[in-house]
Amino acid sequence: MGYMIDEVNLVLPIYKYSFPQLITKQVCKDYKKNHPQSNTSNVKAWHSEYNTHETTDVFDPLIDITLNKCYDISREDYNTDITNECKFVIHSLWLTMYKQKDYTLTHHHFPFQFAACYYVDVKDDSSPITFGINNNTTSIQPENGMLLIWLGMIPHKVMQTKGKRTCICMNIGMD
Repeated sequence: MGYMIDEVNLVLPIYKYSFPQLITKQVCKDYKKNHPQSNTSNVKAWHSEYNTHETTDVFDPLIDITLNKCYDISREDYNTDITNECKFVIHSLWLTMYKQKDYTLTHHHFPFQFAACYYVDVKDDSSPITFGINNNTTSIQPENGMLLIWLGMIPHKVMQTKGKRTCICMNIGMD
């Protein structure tokens, strides 16, 4: 939980939580089996359409926890209590399954307030997610059940991976 700091003292607001088995690997495999076509984007791995949360309710438990954590972050770290007039919503959600040599190019999720990634099933030799640019970066090694939430404007990438990794990514904005 809280800010992640690397060896050059780069401080980025990246929040880390653990919710093992919130979504199972089998749920993800079943979704891919029923939706085999990959989306095309900066993610160079199979991934579902960005409106996946509108096509099924199997990810609703993850959505609920993620939105609640966004409210907590806003209240506790930014002294902003979101009122009933505004609320956080999932604008996009997609399932990603990396295999060996898959990667994601550097990108950000602006103008969304938050981005999030829940790691369903990651092998020990999967690549970390790297935040920041140039020499000012910090990397986080994913773990099964890890939920990361960060400000949407923070650039990040995933280098070519050796091990498989399955994750669910989201863009969170205000409505």
